[in-house]
Amino acid sequence: MNEVIPTTICILGGAGDLARKKLIPALFDLYIENKLPTTFRVIGFARTERSNEDYREIVKEVLFPFVSKTDSSTLSAFIETFFYATTVSDSDDTYIHLKEAVENFETEIGAKTNRLFYLAIPPFEYETTLTNLYHSGLAALDDNTHFARILIEKPFGNTFSAAKSLDVTLQKFFKEEQIFRIDHYLAKEAVQNILSFRFANILLQSAWNNAYVKEVHITLKEKNNVATRGSFYDKVGALIDVGQNHLLQILALITMDEPKSLSAKDIRGKRAEILSKLKIFTDDTLQQNCIKAQYIGYQDTEGVASNSQTETYFEFKAGIDTEAWRGVPFYVRSGKALDEEKVLVEILFHDVATGPFETSSCFTVGNKVELSISPTEETTLTLNVKEPGRKYQVESKKLLYTHDTKAVTGNAYEKVLLDCIEGDQTVFASTDEVLASWEFIHSIMELWGTVVMQKYAQGSNGPEEKLFN
Repeated sequence: MNEVIPTTICILGGAGDLARKKLIPALFDLYIENKLPTTFRVIGFARTERSNEDYREIVKEVLFPFVSKTDSSTLSAFIETFFYATTVSDSDDTYIHLKEAVENFETEIGAKTNRLFYLAIPPFEYETTLTNLYHSGLAALDDNTHFARILIEKPFGNTFSAAKSLDVTLQKFFKEEQIFRIDHYLAKEAVQNILSFRFANILLQSAWNNAYVKEVHITLKEKNNVATRGSFYDKVGALIDVGQNHLLQILALITMDEPKSLSAKDIRGKRAEILSKLKIFTDDTLQQNCIKAQYIGYQDTEGVASNSQTETYFEFKAGIDTEAWRGVPFYVRSGKALDEEKVLVEILFHDVATGPFETSSCFTVGNKVELSISPTEETTLTLNVKEPGRKYQVESKKLLYTHDTKAVTGNAYEKVLLDCIEGDQTVFASTDEVLASWEFIHSIMELWGTVVMQKYAQGSNGPEEKLFN
């Protein structure tokens, strides 16, 4: 990285699951790829008292599976960049030790640093943490040459009012250019490719509207059940866990107007604009267009209420009130403890074959575009072609493109960290996007209690009743 300004990376919740499973490995990959600033320090911050040596032992344990990627001297040098600070909960200056750790680093190198604060903590701690961070002065922007940026994981609140409250706190204490709201799905290469796939190909661009598109399916299936996340998940549910963020962001990329440029401002503006056009559900429309379900055994999970009405599966049929998309149904589905692991977008086109190629005479079917995001990153285009043989009969065939990107781009967390360091907010949700998506989800949640809860077996395809096959 051509970065001359030293950087301090503070992980709030520095020894938690997110730090161990995602952030520390991602930072190590960036380090051995020489993509981090030349001079940097990582400071873990949490309530538990630890020494720097104790924290480095945790980092060493986390990185043990990655030792084969590099030599021991490189690993040792990376571990030495880690330091630790403890919160002081009974003090007016809760973050005094973190402040000391940052300032000690700056004194040691004789220069101010850019500061990055990653909130790897439970969402219910966000507001208190952001308030303390502001009052500590650590995230103050006092010149035009250094940055202080905050990375926040989803979910951004668990209700519309909580999301607005969190936004008020953020806007009160920090500038929009400091706030990086993470939706790691936006950082996936296959998701980023949606815009170029749509707008860089006239073949698709001209047919990407309600004149040709029949319906759109967006599916996120998970094989794992809630497992040890019961106490967290029971307060959230599938609709908020993945619907309010991941799936609506994918929907936005599928339907947004072409941006004027590839700048973060223009792309995020178009995403927010289309999300604001989602048709809000009413009592009359919700019952026919939403399904919720819970897998059998969920209520026996530790941390889950015995009479819990939290959904582990949902479907909804959305509409977009724009000239380009009016009348096209968007079916969105997600569930846990299902039969497979899959994230897939399907765009189904009308069968508009004419003359001797009409369906009645030649058995043509509508074209289909499939954008597979997980477990494979693939783009498939289904076309009508002549079936081999003497008779003139049409059959469907698929053209497949596989995205071979992992060796080039790394995982989503590497991109998230790099983009934050470089100040690129394109793959981060803006205030307008978050509030627009929450307004739509709120219209479901407000009437969610009136929708009958279905049950389904773990490892199945979900409940029997579905909005689409």
